[in-house]
Amino acid sequence: MKWPQYLIPVLLMPLLSCQIKTQSWWSEPQIVVLAEHEDWAVIQKPLKDVFEHVIRTPQPEKEYVLKHSGPDGYEQYAHTRYLILAASLETKGQIGDLVRRMLQDPEVRARVENGEQFSFVQKNPWAREQWMLVLVAKDIQTLREIIEIQGAQFYEYFNDAINAYLLDEMFERSEQKKLEKELMQLYGWKIRLHRDYFLAQALPREGIVWFRRTAPERWILVRWIEDADTSGVFTQDWIVNERNRIGEQVYGNDRIVDRYLFSYESEFLGRRAQVTTGLWENEAKAAGGPFKNYSFYDSISRRLYMVDVAVYAPEYDKVPLMRRLEIIAGTFQTLFDRELD
Repeated sequence: MKWPQYLIPVLLMPLLSCQIKTQSWWSEPQIVVLAEHEDWAVIQKPLKDVFEHVIRTPQPEKEYVLKHSGPDGYEQYAHTRYLILAASLETKGQIGDLVRRMLQDPEVRARVENGEQFSFVQKNPWAREQWMLVLVAKDIQTLREIIEIQGAQFYEYFNDAINAYLLDEMFERSEQKKLEKELMQLYGWKIRLHRDYFLAQALPREGIVWFRRTAPERWILVRWIEDADTSGVFTQDWIVNERNRIGEQVYGNDRIVDRYLFSYESEFLGRRAQVTTGLWENEAKAAGGPFKNYSFYDSISRRLYMVDVAVYAPEYDKVPLMRRLEIIAGTFQTLFDRELD
C-alpha cells in the first residue's frame, strides 16, 4: 500500500506540549475522529461508509467503529492509538486552528487548496505507538467528496497499520518457531503460529494439517493438492464443495451456509487467489460461525493450496478473532518463497 506522499510536523496542543509522551491505548475496534461538531455532521456518513463495514458472524458486527470527539474530548482521546483528525481550511474553533498550524508551509498549504494533497499520516504525535490520519481540504464539502472518492485508500492506510501492529503483538514473545521449522521440513510450507495453537490433526496423505486454539474456539487448516489441475477450480462452487468435504472429514460435519456467502478473485501472497467468506454451521452440534478461505495455485511447487480459518465463539465478538486469524493466514510461506527465516 502506498502511503501519503507528504508528512507534516504536528504542533502539539498546549495541554500536551510539556508532557512526556505516554503509551497509546486502543479499545478495539474503535477509531477516534477528532472534528468540530459542524464538520462531523457533514463527513460522518461517508466516513462510516468507509470504516464501519458490517460483517455477519452471524450477528452483525462492524469491522471498525468510529467514535467522534469535538475539541472538548482532546484530553480524553489524545492518547488513543488510532485517530483521524479532520477539518477544512475554513473550519473554525480549536481543531481548525490546529490543522492550519500544521499547514504553515506555503507549498503544503497550496497543495491542499488546489486539491493535490488531502491526507497526511502522523506517527506518535501525542503518544507512543500512535497512528493518526489527517484529512483536510479547502472547505468541508470538498473534504466530504474526497472521502467518498478516496475512502478505500484511507481504509487501507488504517487496516495495514492495525494489521502490522497486531502481527507484532501476536508474535513478539509467543511464536512456535520449532513447530514452524518442522512444518517446512515435513510438508514444504509453514505458517506462523501463536503458542496457544496446537496441532489438532495431520493427514499428510490427504494433504491436510489442522491447528486449533480453544477458549474461544479458533482453527486454521492448510490443504494442498499435488500436481493440481486448476481448470474449474477457482470458482465458488468448487471451493464450497471442497470446503464441505473437508468439513465432513475433519470438522465433524460442518457445512457452509448459503446465506451471506461471498466468493471473489483476488491476490493472496502475490498469487492469484479465490477468496471465499461466509458462515459455517453444524446442525448436530447446534454450532456455527464465520469462516474465510484462501485458495491459490503455486506454480513452482505445482500445488493447489487452501488456507481456511474459522471461529466458534458464541459469547464473543468474532470480528477481532477473525482479524487475527486472517493475519496468521497471511504469514503462509512455501519452501520456494524467497524470504525464508
